[in-house]
Amino acid sequence: MKRFFLVASLALLPFAFACQPELEASIEQEATAVPSTAQSPDETLFDANPNALSSGDLSVTGLTGVPFASMEEVETVRYQDTWYVHVETAFYVTFWADRARTIPINLGATLQLNYLSTYYNYMYNSSMKSNLSTTLQPGSHSYYIGTGTYECDYDAGGNPDHRCDETYYTLRTGVGYDASY
Repeated sequence: MKRFFLVASLALLPFAFACQPELEASIEQEATAVPSTAQSPDETLFDANPNALSSGDLSVTGLTGVPFASMEEVETVRYQDTWYVHVETAFYVTFWADRARTIPINLGATLQLNYLSTYYNYMYNSSMKSNLSTTLQPGSHSYYIGTGTYECDYDAGGNPDHRCDETYYTLRTGVGYDASY
């Protein structure tokens, strides 16, 4: 009896998948952000079903491991003339499923991000650094961290005059993300 059931089950197996191509064809029409071959955090390649989960689903389910983080800079204001330069830059941290930073991923859980604020004075070749952190809520790929500035006055010879300084941010290591390149 058991052999008959096994033989019958194996004989019917091809029929169980007869409708699958039609289902896959309709699913393929929906675009997802996961490539057919993806890279795991340890940089080994694995086959991923491009129709199964989006990058947001992956982050929520934790299938990608620790997300990779990078600091992105977006220049928002620039004023420049012969004697003066003023630039403002918005700093964002973005999260990725792969070390190459090609597959964006949403955070799946609350995360404490550690970063460094650096104030550099070009006139006196000195800097002041502050270790900072902020708590990021899940659900997004990119988070605004703060605005940095570069401001410099020049004399007639093109040298920094009475003010030339910059404030910028860089990532520090932390738990729950990989900031290394």
